Amino acid sequence: MTIIIPAYKPDEKLIRLLGDLRAQTDARILVVNDGSGKESDALFEKAASLCDTLLVHKENRGKGAALKTAYSYLLEEGAETGAVCAADADGQHLPEDILRCLACAEENPGALVLGARKFSGEVPARSRFGNTVTRHTFHLLMGKKIYDTQTGLRAFTPDLIPMALAIEEDRYEYEMQMLCDAVRKKIPILEVEIRTVYLEENRSSHFHPLRDALKVYGLLLRCALGSFFEGISFLLSSCFAFFVDAASYYLLFRFVFPLFSDNTRMIAFFALLSARILSSFVNYLVNKNMIFRKRGNSFKSYLLYLLLVVVIFLINDKLNAFLLLKVGLHVILCHVLAQLICFPLSFLAQKFIVFSKKKAPK
Repeated sequence: MTIIIPAYKPDEKLIRLLGDLRAQTDARILVVNDGSGKESDALFEKAASLCDTLLVHKENRGKGAALKTAYSYLLEEGAETGAVCAADADGQHLPEDILRCLACAEENPGALVLGARKFSGEVPARSRFGNTVTRHTFHLLMGKKIYDTQTGLRAFTPDLIPMALAIEEDRYEYEMQMLCDAVRKKIPILEVEIRTVYLEENRSSHFHPLRDALKVYGLLLRCALGSFFEGISFLLSSCFAFFVDAASYYLLFRFVFPLFSDNTRMIAFFALLSARILSSFVNYLVNKNMIFRKRGNSFKSYLLYLLLVVVIFLINDKLNAFLLLKVGLHVILCHVLAQLICFPLSFLAQKFIVFSKKKAPK
């Protein structure tokens, strides 16, 4: 059995937890230093003497990334046969509760075991409220009742490690994504009641109440609505980019380029080119970071996106010129019709080529 503890700028509570675990179990203890910086080196030297393995990220990459580093280590080592349990470094998970979750996972192979807090006693108001809202939201959107959706105490047998590694999120959203994936894949989810412990009003937590909460709820919404949410989001992003494109195109076509030429065809071409450069850059940033959530090689995806922009631009230009000069439609109507024709092609190309989520080889 293995206990994994991801840690980012921890305090002495980590040392006390490791000492208590070492006194109560012979399970392997694996700690991940998630880029805590030099100021934490002395504390991690103590931690190294109390755990079996210390893994280190040079830079902070997030709780999810730290957990995946640990799971990858176990797979690469090839000797892990017992249950695996992830616990927090801030003292909120008691050793006896960690061991109970490990035992439950051993008894229920293939299940995801959660250490569920009942939030009794003195609990910070924001934590009680946040967990209540998230619990009911998860039930509404995913159709599964889980009392403590935000618990970091989770155990399972090694057959679920590939699922845990396949999760794309790297920060606090990782744990919500794991629950959503487990529900979708019909993996049994069991809850073991644990004590609710909040030390110093949970001041040691690195969870940002607004920023990280928005990410978690956004992810939950994407999981619930799936490709429908992605399609609607892409549509809204395209509408925004279209507004930027159409507004700049009209201004350039009517007021800027006529100052340099009276050739309508040339004016339309350069107005479209300039407007497309501006709107494409805006659209790329929104789609990459908010819609398709592409990670990894941004340079490669940007080059592919630029190539797509050129192709769509050439198609759009031909359509625009035909509608403007041959059909005689209003300049804005020409632009709208050309964009609508190109919309499906752009979506499919971005989803499956530009922002493709193919896994990189190990």
